[in-house]
Amino acid sequence: MYVSAQNTLASAQTASDRTFTVSRLSFVLVALFVFLLPGRPLADLRYTEATGRAVIVHEDTKSEARMLALEDALYLAALQGGARIDGFSAVSADTSLSDHFVIRPASMIMDYAIINEVEDDTHYSVTIRAVIGKKPENQCQRSSVNATIYKPIIKISPKVPSWAAAHAHLMVKQIIAEVDALPQLDMTNASNRKFSVQNLTNANDEFDYMALTSGKTHVHNGDFAIIPEIHIDHARDAYGIIRMDHLTVTFVMNGFHGKSYAPAFSENVVAEIPIGTKTPFRALNHLTKSSRAELTRALSQPVEHFVQATTRTMLCQPLIATLAKQGDNLVVPFGRQQGLNENSLAVTNGGDTGWTVLKITALNDRSATLTPLDTSHQISILEGKSVEFMELTQ
Repeated sequence: MYVSAQNTLASAQTASDRTFTVSRLSFVLVALFVFLLPGRPLADLRYTEATGRAVIVHEDTKSEARMLALEDALYLAALQGGARIDGFSAVSADTSLSDHFVIRPASMIMDYAIINEVEDDTHYSVTIRAVIGKKPENQCQRSSVNATIYKPIIKISPKVPSWAAAHAHLMVKQIIAEVDALPQLDMTNASNRKFSVQNLTNANDEFDYMALTSGKTHVHNGDFAIIPEIHIDHARDAYGIIRMDHLTVTFVMNGFHGKSYAPAFSENVVAEIPIGTKTPFRALNHLTKSSRAELTRALSQPVEHFVQATTRTMLCQPLIATLAKQGDNLVVPFGRQQGLNENSLAVTNGGDTGWTVLKITALNDRSATLTPLDTSHQISILEGKSVEFMELTQ
C-alpha cells in the first residue's frame, strides 16, 4: 500500500526540518552517533533500508500513525547519507541556559519503496528500501566508451608550405593510433569510409549501392561516430622590418550518436606553430631558423592533447535512453557493451520524490530490462520517458 505524492512530500519535508532540543550531554551522544554514520559523497547513489515507528493513539488514528511511521523511516534513511548540524544557545527569563540543535539530512532520497508494514495494538511500523544520494550534475559517469572513427577531413590553405601539407596525412595516422591506444576507448577503424548520415540511416541496405559494393559500418545505440578534421592555414605578421610566419593548425573532432547519428559534440584544439622569422640580418635569420624535423614535431605535438580532450568529452556524455515497452517490461537499447552492469540505475523525472529510479533486472550485451524501484508505478506511464544511467554503490 502506498501513500499519495502530496502526503509523502509533506511528510518528508516535516522530517527534514525536525528540531531536537537537548542538553549538553545529550548533544555529545547525538553528535557521536551522527559522525559514526556511514557517510558518502553526494554524487553517489546507494540502497539503504530504514524502519520508522509511530504510536497508535486511537483506532481512528491508524492512518495518521502510518504516515508518521513512514515519515520517520524517510528521515532515518536520509540520515544514513550523513547529516548537517546547526545549533544555538538561548537564555530564558530566569537566566537558565539551553542549547538547541537542528539535525538535517545531508543527502536526499531519490526514490523509495515500502517493503514491510507491521501493526500491533500500540505501534505502527513501516520499513522502506530507498535510494539515497544526489543526482550528479555535469559529472562523467562512463568508465569506457565505444567509438567508430570515419574518414578524416583535411583542409589545407594554398599558402601552406608543401612539407606541412604532406605532414597532415601523418598527423591523421597519429590521431588514429592515439585513439586506438587509449584503454578507455574501444575503437572501430572505418577511416577508409566517408561518414554520411543519409547513407547510414538508410533502412534497407539490400538496395543500397554503397552497402552492396563497399559495405557499411553502422554505429550502435550508446556508441559514437567520430570524424577528425585537420585545418592548416598560413599567416604572416609584420613588426616593422621583421616578418614572422606561422601556421595555424586547428584539430576538430565531430561526434555523432549511434543509430540516430544526431550531433553529440564537437571538440577542437588550436595551435600556433612559428615556422620562420625574416629580418634584414642574414645571420640572425639563420640562427632563428628551425629544422624541418623540429617543425614537423611541433605540428604533431598537439595531437595527444587533442585526443585526450576528445576522450574526456565522450566519457562525460550522459548515457541517456528512451524507455520502450516490451510486453510487461521496460527495455532500453543499451547493455554491457555500453558499460552498463547490474549496479547501474536509471533515473527519470517524476514520482512522489521528484525522481523515479529504475533498476536493471536483465542485462544483455546491447539491451537491458528495467523495473521501477517503486513497483506501484505503471509501466505504461513510464513508456517513452527519457532515462539517464548512473552507478549504484551497494
